[in-house]
Amino acid sequence: MDLIDELNVSSVKLYLRRTRLLTLTVTALRLITSTSLLLALNASMVVVFSLFLFGSRITPDLLLAASLVTFAVYGLNKVTDKFEDSINRPETAPKFMIYFLVPSAASMFAGLLIGLLRGLIPFIVLMTPVVIGLIYSVRLSESVPRLKDIVGIKSLVVAASWALTSCFLPASICGANLEKTVLVFSYVFTRIFVGTILCDILDEEGDLRSGVETIPLRLGRNKTKKLLVIINSFAVLWLVYCATRGVFMQLMPAAIFGVLYGYFAIWYFLKDRCHKLTARLMLDGEWLPIVLIASIFIKQ
Repeated sequence: MDLIDELNVSSVKLYLRRTRLLTLTVTALRLITSTSLLLALNASMVVVFSLFLFGSRITPDLLLAASLVTFAVYGLNKVTDKFEDSINRPETAPKFMIYFLVPSAASMFAGLLIGLLRGLIPFIVLMTPVVIGLIYSVRLSESVPRLKDIVGIKSLVVAASWALTSCFLPASICGANLEKTVLVFSYVFTRIFVGTILCDILDEEGDLRSGVETIPLRLGRNKTKKLLVIINSFAVLWLVYCATRGVFMQLMPAAIFGVLYGYFAIWYFLKDRCHKLTARLMLDGEWLPIVLIASIFIKQ
């Protein structure tokens, strides 16, 4: 009987230990998504992949600058979107805006300073998403709507901002030709464009109650799914073009993975039951596995 009691106590302790570990893991994952830390890391990974495509060496200071500016822009966006976040992410919505304002301002200053030390062009490239983020999130005039409030423009602007930074930041230091620049921009733009629309699917409730009309709210889920498949399929044409031209062949496995990842994300986000935390981790960390695969083939 004593042995049985000891086994039961041990089982309970093991269960509680595993439960505590699971709780801590989920809390940590929610923290890195709610504070945009993972998103900031993801931004640097986009730049890494672009550097791989351009055949340029890794520049840690520019990667850090891209992460800092991304963290700042999305941190400030959380301040302007506090009402939507209180609905879409009530467990992680900031209660005190100062906790986002101060780190965001410091990150922005540090990121832009690194860009300025690198040169005027990197500074301008890093400054572009800051300006776009301001127009995107803040109503500068009663007669001029926020970019976020214009259906379709929101996703286009976000995708263009990421593509501009990730494309022209590496191009500013390696002097890439026009064809490669256009190809890198278009690949990143397609991947981010799909991601922003998927993000709107997660935030439908908050956007609806705050009066922000997005593509999923305007088209409905079925039409949005068809649109996303079409947009993601443009990347297939990108792959075909690169294959026929013999461009980026060494990194083709990583590029193909990115396209397949897009199709999987579309399916997952639009299925009946989509776990929000898993979905946000998929979006915020999309470029980590792409870069990991690229790094394997770039060494060969």
